[in-house]
Amino acid sequence: MDLIDLVSGALVVVGLAAIVVSCIGIVTMRGFYARLHYVGPAAVLAPVAMAFAIVMQEQLSARGIKSCLVALVIVATSPIITHATARAARIRQGEVWTSAEGQRVGQE
Repeated sequence: MDLIDLVSGALVVVGLAAIVVSCIGIVTMRGFYARLHYVGPAAVLAPVAMAFAIVMQEQLSARGIKSCLVALVIVATSPIITHATARAARIRQGEVWTSAEGQRVGQE
């Protein structure tokens, strides 16, 4: 084993650890909104660590570039999906959501 194998293996372990910690946090938290906070490490740290591990092994070949693009898409869309989920949950609970224009959204 050379240094590249050790570093890429460590990056895979970091990514998997982020996912495991996030899963434990999601299971142990009581409130829905508290659980949403634990989605972040799994959605940001894990894809970046995995993409770097693949790039370490494959360099910037087609596989390395694809892994970087996939990680970029996941990191870019994760906060949007989390926000949309929180907003939908709040509206579903019957709380009023006010838009930027002052219009009420949700159940009246």
